[in-house]
Amino acid sequence: GISLLPGRSRYVNVTEAGKIVYDYSKQILAKVNESKVAVQALQKELSGSLVLGASTIPGEYILPAALGRFQELHPQVIAKLEIADSTEIGQLIMDAKLEAGMIGALLDNPLLCQEHIADDELVVIAASQHHLADERSIILENILEEPLIVREAGSGTQLVIESKLKEKDITPDRLNVRLELGSTAAVVNAVAAGLGISLVSRFAVKNRINSEDIAVLDIEDLPLERGLYFVTRRDQVISPLVESFYEFLKEYLQLYPSH
Repeated sequence: GISLLPGRSRYVNVTEAGKIVYDYSKQILAKVNESKVAVQALQKELSGSLVLGASTIPGEYILPAALGRFQELHPQVIAKLEIADSTEIGQLIMDAKLEAGMIGALLDNPLLCQEHIADDELVVIAASQHHLADERSIILENILEEPLIVREAGSGTQLVIESKLKEKDITPDRLNVRLELGSTAAVVNAVAAGLGISLVSRFAVKNRINSEDIAVLDIEDLPLERGLYFVTRRDQVISPLVESFYEFLKEYLQLYPSH
């Protein structure tokens, strides 16, 4: 084996290999101490401010209820949720203005850690009086022919739609876009008013499946499944509070999926 100490010396010196082992040992001990602090923090009653970012679907339809349940378990936690599109949430995390967030599309940024945390599916919605409303499912050609209401560029929903269309060699300019809106709730209301059809997250219409104002349709030839992601910076040590919420959220989403 490699000698860590010189064999013949009246003094205790360290070889180059010994120095390397010593440096790594210091790093390991530091990590052990860091983990002890984290475990101790988790064992205590959680408290403090939990500040998260979210794109529209997680921010409006998932996290409010999840945060409420988390606060029932940890009454000393104060939660704050900032909602923006997926691209902006990623940038806020990169700028260290947010520690973590939940978004609806993978971002092209290797400096972000994007953990898949749940599945979602986009569905077509139409007003109940629309001529497609009685169909259980439609095809892509139907979407290209109809006036379409969309989310703004940069939203996770729109990024997924454009990506799926690209797989079919269809460019965004083939869509008959009539209205662009800044929130999913606004899109659903515009559809209910008969202004066009749209593609939205199933989470957004989960409670309106049997409503009288909109119809929810599947697309036969365009699978629109997507992931939802919990996002942090790769070079950042996550606080015990955020880590605890992340573990809680994974279990919560298994109990309350979109379907």
